[in-house]
Amino acid sequence: MWSDRPTAARRARLADRLRALLPPPRPAARGAKTPLAGAAAVEPVAEELRQEPGFAWLDGAGWGGARLYARPLAVLSARNGRATVDGPGGRAAFAARGLDLLDAALAAWGGAGGELVGFLGYELTWELEELPPPPPDDLGLPDLHLALYPTALRRDARGWTLDSTDAWPAAGGDARIAAERLLQRLARRAAEAPPEGPLVRPPLHSRPLPSGFADAVARSVGRIAAGEIFQVNLCRRLETRLARRAVWPLWQRLRAASPADYAAFLDLSTPRRARALLSVSPECFLAVRDGVVESRPIKGTRPRGADRRSDAALARELLESGKDRAELAMIVDVVRNDLGRVAVTGSVEVAAHAELMTLPTLHHTVSRVRARLAPGTNAADLLRASFPPASISGAPKIRAVAVAAAEEERRRGPAMGAVGRIALSGELDLSVAIRTAVAARERVAYHTGGGIVADSDPEAELEETRVKARAFLAALGLPEAGAW
Repeated sequence: MWSDRPTAARRARLADRLRALLPPPRPAARGAKTPLAGAAAVEPVAEELRQEPGFAWLDGAGWGGARLYARPLAVLSARNGRATVDGPGGRAAFAARGLDLLDAALAAWGGAGGELVGFLGYELTWELEELPPPPPDDLGLPDLHLALYPTALRRDARGWTLDSTDAWPAAGGDARIAAERLLQRLARRAAEAPPEGPLVRPPLHSRPLPSGFADAVARSVGRIAAGEIFQVNLCRRLETRLARRAVWPLWQRLRAASPADYAAFLDLSTPRRARALLSVSPECFLAVRDGVVESRPIKGTRPRGADRRSDAALARELLESGKDRAELAMIVDVVRNDLGRVAVTGSVEVAAHAELMTLPTLHHTVSRVRARLAPGTNAADLLRASFPPASISGAPKIRAVAVAAAEEERRRGPAMGAVGRIALSGELDLSVAIRTAVAARERVAYHTGGGIVADSDPEAELEETRVKARAFLAALGLPEAGAW
């Protein structure tokens, strides 16, 4: 169950394993935010740093500007109840659930600065609830991947800043001098333009086929009519083979076509496998500041119009849609319930509801739910209470997860989970991993879906998955085609 936490003794043993690989932070450690000299653009700095191991890029207003990372001190991963941790003291593998591993990392290293950056895969849900087996996996990615970084290069409207900690002084040397030298060297370099033309090797596959997805919508509407569920999020996976060295150009194109509040590029490569996550999510799953948590669920979609008049008409249609408002209202109730598990009694509030969110290619409606966390609640506690995100599961959540798993042909993996950063000082920024692609085993996979409610039309829901995938397919260089 979600409320099952490791015992104090189990937590201490896991934390000791982590300390054997990376010593605990110095007792008097401090974090610092140091302004840097240098006016380099983000793109050439990222292009330089991506040659380093463990490169990560969190980008957008949700992160307070671009954040660039490289050379983590430790890397944590978990899959099917087995954990692997790499650190200066070597590698260890042992039995541990993903969120228990996060809990132990916070106990071993927390409070002194530094950030855990990575993803929480959708199938972590199976740690938290008794569910039928998930769909088959053919990409082989972990259920959790978090890398610990002592420094971050941050660029916002005021310029460059080095966010750092002296918790592990031997790890970074004089990071400020190295960072300023890099920025000065790249001050006049322009970003590399991505190559033109397709980045893939056809054909494009849909799992399930479009007709199969429409049939799944119809069955789900039948389940809703029978009273089994109220709403379920159904996905289909689009996949194709990538051309060689196409991952970075794909990221450049996606970022240009779909600027997002919660964009992310994670290099997940190992010595034997090239892998990456590319996300241009607009949706905040969880943000924590000073003990207050906020979630901003999104529901309801319309494409942008061809001109100002048609665009305004589509936005108005969305705001006036009873179906879409009901869909969002149900998800807001799920979020309120999830946050209420770990919040101070009476502190959960809906700060805004069904506001219009306009993106370069889509209109959405979004709400904001806030709560004050109960004393002693850490990131692992919050995630146990609220994972997976409500907007990509349904209502009631756990039954909706089971229904979706029965209809989908492949695991979601990182897609529809969460991506972002968990600061050891207590801050947290995680997006819902929608608009997210995974490159692995010479393929790229992209999940697209939507919420199914009582009056959902199968063909309309299928078309919504196409609308949500257009920017991704355009970035791949694939033409519009009704077959997918």
